This record gives sequence, C-alpha cells and structure tokens, in this order.
Amino acid sequence: MKKVLCVLVLLIAYTLNARQAEDKVSNTGGQINRLSNVDVSFQLPRFIFSNTNTRIVVKFNNPDNYKLAANKRVLNFIVNGSDQLVTFDEKGIGNFYYTFKGSNELQILLEDVNYTVQPEVISIWYIISPLLAILLFFGYKIILTVKKNRTPNMVVKRNTGTLIEDVNRFESTLKVVRVKEPVEEF
Repeated sequence: MKKVLCVLVLLIAYTLNARQAEDKVSNTGGQINRLSNVDVSFQLPRFIFSNTNTRIVVKFNNPDNYKLAANKRVLNFIVNGSDQLVTFDEKGIGNFYYTFKGSNELQILLEDVNYTVQPEVISIWYIISPLLAILLFFGYKIILTVKKNRTPNMVVKRNTGTLIEDVNRFESTLKVVRVKEPVEEF
C-alpha cells in the first residue's frame, strides 16, 4: 500500500510540474521556439565601400524576445562563416561591423534565421583616384611656380673704369631758391 501511495504522490507532483511548465510556455507566447526571419531584421547603409568597415544593424521586432533574455542580450551570429558576437540594448537593437573585400555577398545565420544579400559595393578607388588627381595637379602647379620664380645665375664682371665714369655723369637736379624774410610792421 505504501508503494501505491508513493507512486500516486509522485504522479500528482509530476502532473502539477507539467502544468506549471505548460503555463510558462503559454505565458511567454510560445517564444521558446527557434528564431526565424520574422523575428529579426537587418539594416545595411545606403553606400557601402570596399575594404572599409561597414556597420550592419540587427533589430529584433520584439525587444523582449525570450532568446535575448535567456542569453543576456548577447547572441552569436555566423557572418560568412565566421562567428560574430552581437550585444543588444533594451530596445532589441545591436550592431556589428563587416568589411567587404573580394565578394560582395553577405550571409548571416542564427538558428532558423538566414539573411543573404549581395549589395552594391563601391570600390574605394572611386574615392582615392580623384583625390590623387587633385594632389598631383597642385603638386605640378607648385613645381612650375618654383621653377618660374628661381633667379638665374648671374655672371658679374668687375670693371672699375665704368664705375668711375658713372659717378662723374651724375648731375644734381636740386636748385637753390632764396627766401625773403617778411618785414614786420609796428
């Protein structure tokens, strides 16, 4: 009889625990399920340049998602085959940086989330080449002005005879003018 009573108590306790676990699942709205593309959205900048860090924003549609709370707001995404830790704030927004090099494809994976995009990546040479052209133009202009302003080497001949003749030729242009003193009347 003790064995039957013990089994009955265990069965009742198990049933109560099962109902409590079921209530927890129903209270969280079924958020224990795996993440999908519906739960997460990704934002890329409008202009992406090659070989530069590009900020990619990850946003949860529900900031109180069970996965965020269970993992202390840090999730591990797989970005093009390498692990990337992303920390989220209270609003469910997180970000990470990725550098586009050879291929322009971006693939982000996490559980059932599969985000694949091939954005238009602008070559960094489109920025660097006009700057280099401007620098070369100004460098060319500076070199030309330095060459124009350089004084040519002068050859000086010492001829003392012409120097004496030049002194004798000097004529003064000053004239002597007499000034009359005014007469005072008393």
